[in-house]
Amino acid sequence: MKKFFYLFLAALVCAAEAKAQFSVEDDTKTATGKVEFVDRVKEMDASTDYYSEAAARAERRRIRNERNFLEVNAKLQGSMTSYNDAWTTSRGGDNAMTVLGTFSLKHTFKKGDFTIATDASARYGYNRIKVENESGKGKGIWFKNIDEFWVQTQPAHKIRKNWDMSALIKFRSQFSSTYLSRTEQGDDDVISGLFTPGYLDVSVGFTFKSPKPKFPIEISLNPLSTSGTWATNDKVRHYYKDIKGATTWFGIDIDKNSLFTGGSSVNIKFNRKWGKSEWFTYDTNLYCYYGWLTNVGRAGKIRRYNNYLKDLQAWENAGSIEADKPAAVPAFVNLHPTIEWRNTISFKASKYISTDIYLQLNYDKAQNTSVQLYSMLTLGLTYTFKNK
Repeated sequence: MKKFFYLFLAALVCAAEAKAQFSVEDDTKTATGKVEFVDRVKEMDASTDYYSEAAARAERRRIRNERNFLEVNAKLQGSMTSYNDAWTTSRGGDNAMTVLGTFSLKHTFKKGDFTIATDASARYGYNRIKVENESGKGKGIWFKNIDEFWVQTQPAHKIRKNWDMSALIKFRSQFSSTYLSRTEQGDDDVISGLFTPGYLDVSVGFTFKSPKPKFPIEISLNPLSTSGTWATNDKVRHYYKDIKGATTWFGIDIDKNSLFTGGSSVNIKFNRKWGKSEWFTYDTNLYCYYGWLTNVGRAGKIRRYNNYLKDLQAWENAGSIEADKPAAVPAFVNLHPTIEWRNTISFKASKYISTDIYLQLNYDKAQNTSVQLYSMLTLGLTYTFKNK
């Protein structure tokens, strides 16, 4: 009997414990009450447990490579010609040498519809030619034959399939002083120098980009543009003011250092490479600017100056009587369009050897009334780096 009593007592104890464990709800809760279950797995933040620094670096590197394109090109080219005494004349042979260094950089950043393209180029070259003095003796003289650098950046935002709203900022100048000639290289013979002149072009407009990869042309139409020119080298000012007696230098009044004008500009770029090894490349850049806004703004001053020139000529034809001499007025002239056209044709014989044909045409009446043309054929070493 005791045996059954103890079993019955144990059953009551177990039932009481079970009731204490499972009867924790409020007695006032109705049968229609909503029971909510919490998914504790979703609340757990396991990112710190599984974060990989190597994977994060790889992802950041992938994004950078996707958004950025970089191409750097460096060239060292030249030529040398040598003659012996018998080949030329009894007066002796001559050695001629040309050395040219070229550097270019292209970088493009793209994120969504926004793009910013940056281009930079630098060219510096010397040649050595024998120059004879009055006594007939010759001497090899090194003389700079090309010296220029320019940097430009073009931010753009896509507004249609092939059209961008864009801006263009470009600066160009030279590295060192340029002298009048090989035999005239004194302090009185400096005709240009670093930042003398320097040119700054700023434009706002629209850019069309060809959708065809085989015809990668870009045309920027900039209805609002400004072009700035400045010169600060006192040696160059001395040459134009004191030696030549000029009243302007590089289109700037001789006693001033800068000039800014307003107008419109057009910029056309084309860069095409052929072959898997890119054995042939044609790169051209045409920039045209016309300061019509400045011409309109000072039309009255230009007219008064032109009338003064006519009156002055009539006064000289009448005998130059001092009492009848017309009163002088400040000089204002119409701005003429400026053109800068660069062409480079490259033949790559191997990975590190190439031949280049370079042609540059400039027209800037404020600097030279004639069309300036420069061409060069070179062979030498080349190195190109691309990130993709």
